[in-house]
Amino acid sequence: YIDSAASADAIGYRPIGYSIFLRVVHAISASDTFLVTLQYILVQGASLWLFLTLVKRCGLSVRTGVIVLMVLLLNPMIPYLCNYVSSDALFVGLSLIWITVLMALVREPDWRLLALQVGLLFVIFHLRYVALFYPAVASLTFLLMRKKGSTAFKLIGIISSVGVVIACMGWIKHITYKQTGANVFSAFSGWQIANNALHLYPWVPVDTAGLPSPECRELAADVRDYFEKAGPAILAKEPTSTTEYMWVHSSPLHRYMADVRRRERTTYFNAWNRVAPVFTQYGYFLIRRHPLAYLRYYGWPSARSFFVPGPDVFAVYNEGNKTVDPIAMRWFRYRSIKVRVWSATIQASLLAPIPWICLFLNIAFVVVCLWFLGSRRCREGFPVFTGALELTAAYLLANAVFCIFASPSVLRYQVLPMILLFLFTVSGLRILIEKNKENP
Repeated sequence: YIDSAASADAIGYRPIGYSIFLRVVHAISASDTFLVTLQYILVQGASLWLFLTLVKRCGLSVRTGVIVLMVLLLNPMIPYLCNYVSSDALFVGLSLIWITVLMALVREPDWRLLALQVGLLFVIFHLRYVALFYPAVASLTFLLMRKKGSTAFKLIGIISSVGVVIACMGWIKHITYKQTGANVFSAFSGWQIANNALHLYPWVPVDTAGLPSPECRELAADVRDYFEKAGPAILAKEPTSTTEYMWVHSSPLHRYMADVRRRERTTYFNAWNRVAPVFTQYGYFLIRRHPLAYLRYYGWPSARSFFVPGPDVFAVYNEGNKTVDPIAMRWFRYRSIKVRVWSATIQASLLAPIPWICLFLNIAFVVVCLWFLGSRRCREGFPVFTGALELTAAYLLANAVFCIFASPSVLRYQVLPMILLFLFTVSGLRILIEKNKENP
């Protein structure tokens, strides 16, 4: 991210939005403390706005409100998430604001809110491409309005929400082709698809007959050679979802890219983009050929990591390194590349219970959601909260499906879902309990 910001790149290995944010912040101050403080204020401010919206619309009692607010303020994941030079904090904060705006639109159609929603969607999409499913959630918002809002308002809302993402995809694809010669929207996605498909090896005899291109057949040969050596060691362990094939330089994906780079005499970045269409073609071919095996050896392990996520970068500060890259030293104007920390591993102990809390919150939310939406009295007595709950449930379901099948999950990806799960589980449970007291 810092490298792309320093070079003022138009595209990068990841979405370019966070690098642009770094450039804007750097124009104000080069302080890393200033950067992470802004990120912390954004995430906590967005959480507070959503909390106050629920207080106003759901009438949370003072005691319940204080408990919820304390949990939001003292959540140890938030300071750690915001302390990273990564798009996650910005993505979480803006997504919370976006969801709060959608809830306001369900309650009362407003053209200014619609424009704000589309603008947020534009920015969020440039932070993380997981926002590809966001237009579907936004479209559902306009359908949940039911009798509110004109037909024209709903149609414009749906078309603009879908259109802004399609336009962004087209523009990014154009820039990528112009700079690298790769006719692809997201090279990262191509690498990810191939990485996921490789989880079929060596568990099943993979059928590669009929591969659609010579490039795919060349890649298949590299994959076969790799798993002939690595297969026995993998079989000794249980199936797990990982992104190692994307990053380990001995993987067949990197071996194929090295061959392409050598033949075409191009840069690492150009080669990284140019191989992506081949990886996409190859990955989808394997998945279509072995759908059940894919679910068994990638889908199920990925689902486990989604509901009980691993700590990933939260396990140790700065990945255990005592130095940073020289470009980070120059960007933040450090005196040296050395960094100091009181304890590099205390965060792993502090956050150890969080994955199991994540699983508990998912189960609790499903129970409360079904209980609430199954009660006609609650639905009719709290129509505003019902619309917000339906919208949140749709978002969380779409997010779960997308994340499970797109990429193995880690703890930092679950910060946003956990905030929503906690807020709506507590709010829904309070309403259900109060209703039962009123009508024993």
